[in-house]
Amino acid sequence: MNDEFIEGLRQFQQQALNLQSMMTDMQQRMPQGIEGTDAQGAVTIRLASDGLPEFIKASSDWQRRQPPEAIGSAVSEAYGAAMSQQMTAWAEALDEAGWQDKADQLDGAIGQSDASTTPAAQPDIPERDLRYVVSRPLDALAEDVLSAFDAVERMDETASGPAEVNGTSAARHVSLVVSRGALRSCEVDRQWAADQSYIKLNQAFEEALGDARDKLSSIEAAAADGLAGLQVDSLLDEALAILRDPQRFID
Repeated sequence: MNDEFIEGLRQFQQQALNLQSMMTDMQQRMPQGIEGTDAQGAVTIRLASDGLPEFIKASSDWQRRQPPEAIGSAVSEAYGAAMSQQMTAWAEALDEAGWQDKADQLDGAIGQSDASTTPAAQPDIPERDLRYVVSRPLDALAEDVLSAFDAVERMDETASGPAEVNGTSAARHVSLVVSRGALRSCEVDRQWAADQSYIKLNQAFEEALGDARDKLSSIEAAAADGLAGLQVDSLLDEALAILRDPQRFID
């Protein structure tokens, strides 16, 4: 049973490495610099690599194209157009790379792993210094891992409906509601906008976007601090030590 358990750990790690490789490849194929514009051409948005706008720009004649009360909706429309173009370009890139075939192969490998009579190839264990890992009973390690999983799950539940922040321009005439990787809405004070040039409007867009990004960064930093407190690295070292010398832990 112990040998089966260790072999299961090895197979799990190999599949995790394969999946990580596929996800990295997908991210690298994400189209960059995609732009979208509302139907009237009043607002243009370029997407950053994180899915949020890199910039929001009103055209020099935006007031001829959109009334002041509709400029916020035009921002949302431009963002939707950019996202649609990005998803189309990404799907085409993945199709050209034969990503679906790779996914099917990985899925097939997972399904056949139990029935295969050929010994699984041993994964390359990440090089970490395990000389000073303290030997503990397997059940003690498992208990700590489960506790960490529970803590991560609670953190995930807290952020389940992705945290939204409200970024505003310095004078609060422009407001952007964003979450991680998505622009949710845009509101612009129509009375203020009616008297603004495209330069002033674009400055307000830039201020609101920067404020939103700063607030999101603060939330993500707090989450990272919470994850660091779980001592994940220590648990990982113990798990890797099991894979390298399982007999130490099961005698």
